[in-house]
Amino acid sequence: MKNLRLLIVDDVEDNRLVLHAICRKMQGFEIKEAVDGIDAIAVCEEWHPHIILMDVMMPNLDGFEASKVIKSRFPETVIIILTAVIDPKMEANMSSIGVAAYLHKPIDKELVRFKIQNFGSVLRLKEGDHAKLSTKETLNPFCSDLRHYKTIFDINDAEGMMDFGVWILSRCTEQMPLAYSKVDPMIELFYELMRQRIRDKEVVSIICEESFEEIFVTMKFDKPIVLKPKTEELVNDLQSHCIIRDNIACVRLNISGESIPGQSSFVTTIKKIPVEEKVQSEGVTQKEVEREEIQSNKEVRTIDAKEQGFLRQSFVHKTTAIDYVTEIGGGIIDEIHELESLDEEWRERLHVLERDPSIENIRQFVDGVLGIYVRTINNLFEFTALAYALSSLGIFMKEHADTIIADSSKLKMLVMLTEYLGSDLTSWREHIFSLQDAGDIHYLDSSFFSSCMQIEGIIGNKQLDVDDDNDMEFF
Repeated sequence: MKNLRLLIVDDVEDNRLVLHAICRKMQGFEIKEAVDGIDAIAVCEEWHPHIILMDVMMPNLDGFEASKVIKSRFPETVIIILTAVIDPKMEANMSSIGVAAYLHKPIDKELVRFKIQNFGSVLRLKEGDHAKLSTKETLNPFCSDLRHYKTIFDINDAEGMMDFGVWILSRCTEQMPLAYSKVDPMIELFYELMRQRIRDKEVVSIICEESFEEIFVTMKFDKPIVLKPKTEELVNDLQSHCIIRDNIACVRLNISGESIPGQSSFVTTIKKIPVEEKVQSEGVTQKEVEREEIQSNKEVRTIDAKEQGFLRQSFVHKTTAIDYVTEIGGGIIDEIHELESLDEEWRERLHVLERDPSIENIRQFVDGVLGIYVRTINNLFEFTALAYALSSLGIFMKEHADTIIADSSKLKMLVMLTEYLGSDLTSWREHIFSLQDAGDIHYLDSSFFSSCMQIEGIIGNKQLDVDDDNDMEFF
């Protein structure tokens, strides 16, 4: 098998550009794009992609309906769903039609590559092409045939984790279709746990034990496991199929499809990071930590499920501005600093709009100023939620241009609030990329998002159902 064919399906051009930039760095893949479900089906008929990255919310034909058609015609095609909505019912429906995996937005570029390469290696394995797999051997090479044996993976790098992912996915596609829906979140959980430990130069062991009804996959560490918000989310997704205890993480997969005995007593225990430990290890104040705990424990309701999904993913990784800027470095920092030239234009175009209300002036602000911010921030990956919020605001302004210019009070309110938003973006830029004094680069994620949504609510006469703590906040 030569190059694998990868299809990216998303109706938003900026999203396709980001995904293309992520995926083009992988060797052994050809990439094409589609703008909606209908376009995706047409490309599949002609090009026959091996793997599809499929957005859900799209015009003409959404990702769910498109996936149903594609899987019915090309059952071997691997479909990975991209979604900002954490909805178990939707994911169950997707699994029922044969969707292989999910990637939740904001997108983790390393995880995107890991999942695509994982499924790609499985496809190559089926074709007898082992060139893309590493040559490392597991402790027991016979265990795929002898169920009472153990398979042990000693992992000290991403390549070792890839071998485990290929092995377990191959087992699932051949023998465990009923357990398949739990395999992808299990691999993602283990991948997230492994990433932190490999950075600390720790060797991680994965032990697979099989019976005729179940397979138990256990990841073992030298030190106790401490769950971060992202890994805690994955554990909750696995529910009674997962247990975290001291230095082990164990997931059970049911091969037979029958109910697992004693499942209700299979309790997941989670070790959370104490406030004192966060203050000492992450250099934040106790007040900031307590505020984060409140935010993470509170269910926030906004306009719809898609926006809610973004807000739920705030504070996933606490990273200082200094560490973040050091990590990304290079050209992207120059692009961020170039946004400084837009500060005056942001204010000037809004004042022009206030003096001369017209659809053309709204378009010039959205495309000539707001759009540049969106494209630049989209390249940061860590701030996909902020880019989405600004993009959503721009689309809203264009769609409601007639209403805005017809009502002077709404126009004045829009100009005032959007001018405040521009000032906040300037401060955000300075504190993260210039002064680099922010203790957490994500501390304003939900505030920016909430501000954009509430601007839309005020101008569009929508009643937003939000808690008091999520009222409009500016920097």
